[in-house]
Amino acid sequence: MSKIIAAMLISIALVAGLVGWLIVGDGVSPRTVSSAAKTPGGGASDSPESEEDLRIYCAASNLAVMERIRQDYEQSTGTTISVQYGPSQSLLAQLQLTQTGDLYLPADDSYLVLAEDAGLLSLRLPIATMQVGLAVKRGNPKRIADFPALLTNEIRVVQANPDAAAVGMLTRACLLPSGKWSRLADATTAFRGTVVEVANDVHVGAADVGIVYAAVLHSYPDLEFVAIEALRPAKAQVAIGILKSSRAPGQALDFARYLTAPDRGLKVYAEHGFHVAEQVLK
Repeated sequence: MSKIIAAMLISIALVAGLVGWLIVGDGVSPRTVSSAAKTPGGGASDSPESEEDLRIYCAASNLAVMERIRQDYEQSTGTTISVQYGPSQSLLAQLQLTQTGDLYLPADDSYLVLAEDAGLLSLRLPIATMQVGLAVKRGNPKRIADFPALLTNEIRVVQANPDAAAVGMLTRACLLPSGKWSRLADATTAFRGTVVEVANDVHVGAADVGIVYAAVLHSYPDLEFVAIEALRPAKAQVAIGILKSSRAPGQALDFARYLTAPDRGLKVYAEHGFHVAEQVLK
């Protein structure tokens, strides 16, 4: 008799647990979960999407500004957007493989040219530029102010992988002709996947200096941007492309126009430290 009662109690507990799981699972709507909320550090994510969503592949360097624009756009239009953040080259490889998504926003438009050559784009629109330079602790306690300072033994240098992230690619392309790239690569303590990871290393004290975009430091009040002559030509051209794989090309074009409107997206880009031509904002 006691075994029968015990079995009944176990059955009741299992049913209650199953009902509870279903209630909790139903209460979390995929449309309300942003990919940025799941990956605050800027890593790639797999945010679920619905038939009404726009899916954007976006460089991690644009995370802070894209999240602000995404929220504004969703509130004003009711359209839900899922964003996958990551290194520009990795995102390009993914969309080439999957042939899905509506928009692609790499850190530099050279990746859009590659996407266009691969037959993936139907349109691209320019947004802004980002200057490459150094991130150091505010006040520059190590007094790092030029290229030779990066080569000294006591300085820990971190930068993004040039085969994955645009900032690394631009740095390598800028320094190769002068022969400085191999010296910098040898002096680099670690290569990271994204420019956000580089800034995080300097932020937590794991590195003394990192190679970043000036605009990325908008989210790091304890860090300071140092422009150096050797990296002055390294400048990213930010643009967005509409993918031929888009299931909603009209909505994708509407968002791209919102993003590049002087009184909408471009205004937010300027507020986040990106360089937007003044005549465009007027």
